[in-house]
Parts: sequence; C-alpha cells; structure tokens
Amino acid sequence: MTTDRPASHDRHHTLQVHARRLGTDRHLVTVVGDLDLHTASHLADALQPLVLSGGHSVLVDLSGVAFLDSTGLTCLIAVYRTARSTGARLALIAPSERVRRMLALTGTDQVLHSYATVDSVPD
Repeated sequence: MTTDRPASHDRHHTLQVHARRLGTDRHLVTVVGDLDLHTASHLADALQPLVLSGGHSVLVDLSGVAFLDSTGLTCLIAVYRTARSTGARLALIAPSERVRRMLALTGTDQVLHSYATVDSVPD
C-alpha cells in the first residue's frame, strides 16, 4: 500500500501551533507538521477559543503543514462553522501544495478562503 505521506512522518505525529495577536481584531495561528487524526484536536483546541469570541479575524498559516488528512480537514471545517456562527472570520494563509490539493479535491477551497500572505487578507 502506498501513501502520499513521506515515510519519515509515519512514526511521529507532531504538530506545532503558535498563536499571536496581530492587532485588536486579528490573530495569526502558525501551524507546522502533520494535521491528521492524531493532531487535529491540538489545532482545534488552539482555534476554537479564538473564533468563539467572534468579531475578528483568525488567520491560519498552513505553509508548514506537510500532510492533511480527512480529520484535519474536518477540524478546519468545524472551526469555520463556529467562526461563521459567532461573526468571526477564518482565513487560510499560504497553504502548502499538499494542503491546496486536498482543499481543491474536496471542494473545501470554495468555502475556506486562502490568501498568499497575511497582508493580502482584506480587512
């Protein structure tokens, strides 16, 4: 059986999530590693409180995500739904090629908007 995941990632499921405030109404969450069954809850734990407060933008930098599976995708969709219900805004920043392919394949790219840089996200 073959997978798209590099063999070096099979043994370790790591995800680094770093959140910082960019201004009074913007947060940037940088994600590095594999966003999958083993790590999606870590990202959800970081994003949900930010979108629950509503009224601001949460920008998720996915340029460092090497692998995205259906659980990781479900996590992003769930956070998007919460953001929509609270009046917050969720935007993806510079998703890696693998992430872009998964978003396009599932049609999620029509709902979760992506931008090349933080500065290119409209206010």
